Amino acid sequence: GFNPELFEGVNDGNICNIFNQEPVNVINVGEDNEVLHLIPSNRELGIIGQGNIIGKDLMLRKFIKKNKLSNVYDVIIIDNNPKFDTMTINTILASNIIVIPVVTAKDEQEGLHGFFKNTEETLSTFDHSIKKMVIIPSRYNKATKVSKEYLKIIKEDTLPFIEEMCPTIAEAETMVSEPVPEKVAFPDASSYNLSVYKYLTMYSSESSMKKDKREKLLSLLEEIVKNVIK
Repeated sequence: GFNPELFEGVNDGNICNIFNQEPVNVINVGEDNEVLHLIPSNRELGIIGQGNIIGKDLMLRKFIKKNKLSNVYDVIIIDNNPKFDTMTINTILASNIIVIPVVTAKDEQEGLHGFFKNTEETLSTFDHSIKKMVIIPSRYNKATKVSKEYLKIIKEDTLPFIEEMCPTIAEAETMVSEPVPEKVAFPDASSYNLSVYKYLTMYSSESSMKKDKREKLLSLLEEIVKNVIK
């Protein structure tokens, strides 16, 4: 596990340092010769985002460019909370691909449309373009009417909405992936402090999912990743 202190306050292993214009050290979480680095965050980041920092919307992009990180890593993943705030704007302006998981549940569609509008405004204001946007329906339960209805709405309404209301986003490749089902593997993996992929491949004997369903879920996750980064 990680040292809890890395997630508390501002220190040399925290993304908050980028916005304080202080040195930041990555945490190596790779195995063997794997290059896999992590820069964690905490509640301090939200406080920093509310501060009066000149040019704060572009700080992540400038950090990546200044340190030539695109030459160091094949993929850089920036994870956000659902709130659309300064840190979300930073992420959008530092990215060329945006991935949006959306729960197949009531009222989620309205929030998704709101995100599209905010993202469109951000892209057009800063004259920034993206290559791809992938919407991933999640926690899908095919046994419930609500899940089926909202998956249909997401699949049928998303792309037309973008075409009509979001011209900058519409210039990018946009797609809706196959839905990720609501499975016990997700909370089980969390209890092991592992990704679902690693849990299903390393601890398959302890999973309550049948082998064919485990393999189907793994195949789906692999396909989604390929669609995102190809």
